Amino acid sequence: MMLTDELSEQERALLELTATPAATLLGAVSMILRTTLFTADPVAWVDMWQARPDLARIEWMDGPELADVVAQLAAKDYEGTIEGVPGLRITSYDDHNAKLHWIGTGTPVLLQLTRQTS
Repeated sequence: MMLTDELSEQERALLELTATPAATLLGAVSMILRTTLFTADPVAWVDMWQARPDLARIEWMDGPELADVVAQLAAKDYEGTIEGVPGLRITSYDDHNAKLHWIGTGTPVLLQLTRQTS
């Protein structure tokens, strides 16, 4: 197989489907959660996916409480230093589900979080 420096039409079409604002948000979220979800109280499983270009979902079982994950992800300013995902705002949450709105791109993205218990 010969590799070239140019994208094929198939590669370009696949990138248009997968390189979306929702995928970008999932990348930012996973960078923050990569240690949180696998600490002393690790999750049994975790799954992340984009349902549409403007909708991303993360579900996990056991592990950290939803409120702790939301607190880590939501953008906050500590004396001029931004922590969390820049532009990610909390819309609503309870003990098992949360909705956050990401305004960090031209296409706003809804992030839905769900913590299952065993």
